[in-house]
Amino acid sequence: MNEEKRILFGTDGSDFSMKALSKMGDLLKNNKHLKITIFHAASDIDFSSYSEVICQSSDAEEKFQELQVLEAEKVLKKASDSLIQAGFDQAMISTVLENKCNDPSGFMLNMAHQEKIDTIAVARWGKSTVSYKVLGSTPYRLSQTTDNRTLWVVDHRISSSDVLIGIVGASVSQRVVDYTVEYFSHLKDSKFTLFHVIPSVPPQFWEHEGTIDLEEGHEMQQKIVMWMKEYTDKVKEIAEDAKNKLVNAGVPERNVVFRTMPTKKGIARDIFLELERGKHGILVLGRRGFRDDKDFALGSKANKLLIKCRGYIVCLVN
Repeated sequence: MNEEKRILFGTDGSDFSMKALSKMGDLLKNNKHLKITIFHAASDIDFSSYSEVICQSSDAEEKFQELQVLEAEKVLKKASDSLIQAGFDQAMISTVLENKCNDPSGFMLNMAHQEKIDTIAVARWGKSTVSYKVLGSTPYRLSQTTDNRTLWVVDHRISSSDVLIGIVGASVSQRVVDYTVEYFSHLKDSKFTLFHVIPSVPPQFWEHEGTIDLEEGHEMQQKIVMWMKEYTDKVKEIAEDAKNKLVNAGVPERNVVFRTMPTKKGIARDIFLELERGKHGILVLGRRGFRDDKDFALGSKANKLLIKCRGYIVCLVN
């Protein structure tokens, strides 16, 4: 747990992005083993689309690009200052500027891979977002491509630093638990809720719904009952392990809660309602659940929650 961790945060210089970074700094300032690398990209301009006067000037393009770099450096300086003002250790901050970059999400993915950075983070919206009712283009692209990295989509307007941890009876939940301990257990005063929604039909039986006869249905029901017991035991085991790890990391035992409930409005919807009910600010869950369908970048529940969870920090664990 004391191994150094790194987060790569991409900013476009927008006000929303700066506020998201400041909120991250405030949340993570007491995690002494965490470094934040701030990335900003200066776009590659196609001067052929500009007027002939600009194109005929021999040094116009070079001067314009110099100005772009200067502006990009100002963005990174402002971003670093926002982290420092939030209380984050200056020695744990680094910056990266990429000039002539038209694919910031691709660059961030490559950089994270090359430098073994486990987590990529972005603001929920940026300066090019059409409306605050939708997800920004960069976080959306990253959500579809960060299959082997954890992605944070940050909305600075969170109501608390309490953490809701979505768990299922599958191996992904162990990774979700370990990630939560590594990145959030320094929040000693926060409430950590381990939350599980019991599916109405076990996931491996979903494809058989409505396709079997009466005798097969009776046999299937017995299998479901057996599965449900094993599944429930597994969820409880994961929750107990999570509680022990959080407490061992210094979180007061009274601040760790395990809640489970049957499906009411749908698993994603029930998780969202629990977020609202408990006034949590941070949601940590796996990118995929049982189905682990490689044809899709995100599981259906993770995708629904990512789109819906405005006013939260959503952490999608790989």
